[in-house]
Amino acid sequence: MRVLYDYQAFLQRQGGVSRYFAELIRALQQLPGFQAEVPVFFSDNEYLSARKTLFTRRHFKGKERLMAVLNQRPALRALSGSFDVFHPTYYRPYFLSGLRRPFVLTVHDMIHEVFGHDHVRDDGTAAAKRLLCRRASRIIAVSQSTKNDLCRLLDVPEEKVSVIHHATSLTYSGGPRVHEKPYLLFVGARSGYKNFTRFLEAAAGVLLRQGVEVVCVGGGSFSQDEIALIRSLHLSGRVTLRDAGSPGALANLYHFAQALCYPSLYEGFGFPLLEAFACECPVAAGRTSSLPEVAGDAAAWFEPESVSSIRAAIERILTDDTERRRLIASGTERVRAFSWNESARKTLEVYQQAL
Repeated sequence: MRVLYDYQAFLQRQGGVSRYFAELIRALQQLPGFQAEVPVFFSDNEYLSARKTLFTRRHFKGKERLMAVLNQRPALRALSGSFDVFHPTYYRPYFLSGLRRPFVLTVHDMIHEVFGHDHVRDDGTAAAKRLLCRRASRIIAVSQSTKNDLCRLLDVPEEKVSVIHHATSLTYSGGPRVHEKPYLLFVGARSGYKNFTRFLEAAAGVLLRQGVEVVCVGGGSFSQDEIALIRSLHLSGRVTLRDAGSPGALANLYHFAQALCYPSLYEGFGFPLLEAFACECPVAAGRTSSLPEVAGDAAAWFEPESVSSIRAAIERILTDDTERRRLIASGTERVRAFSWNESARKTLEVYQQAL
């Protein structure tokens, strides 16, 4: 079977969607008779690191838009080639008029539909997703929670949607810690539904009493509002931003953290949970959306809209060594239930159903 993918997810330098497709394609290519075509020529995505282009490590206004324009022409040209199934890597429907073969769509979350304009800007994603869900031959949802929301909010027939979980390839392979002081780890974007502000408000007193810092990875520079909040909570110098730089550095930050704190109000899956489990890092997370489905009993749960609940979970994980050891052991066991090879096998079945 020959499957064509496109450029959309690979416009981002790093992130969950492009990581999913890179890992999935890598695992699928190990299956007999499978061929992947990925016509991405202009990208600095770190998961396509072998494809160096003039955009690698260059930063300028309008870069992503320019890469999209440059990649779209070869993508459209590839649609007239020889393949069995098309799998777009995001929701832009540029290909619909030129596609003559079935396509499979992966739905990563329903954030735009659940929150509307309260936490995410209207960039046309919701309308494009609705259109593609209607036209797709088959749909992959990355969790049962996402499938439930998809079917409920977009009226998609349940039998059209297959649930296929993510996995992780991240592992800690040794080395000295890269952040010396004790810290809680916060990974990814921080604005809106990611709930960073409430997390800091809840954690501030505990952090000061315990002499613990917060290390943030990803999400860009701190905004002026975040800097003001950090100052008002007397956490200046205790909340820092690090660029992990490499999978090894990220694994190091997970492994030596007191805990990963994941207070998000909604997730389609929750990659960082598996990454933490794989690196023997305890997890404290909000009991919401897909997160209990992913973590099971391997997390210290809290109610993400309750400051007191977040605070209690953080205090427990920082002061109770027995609980931390239990969470590490449970996470190590839990992550074994997720495999890219299994995800690839199930995805191949969906491609065959689409045909």
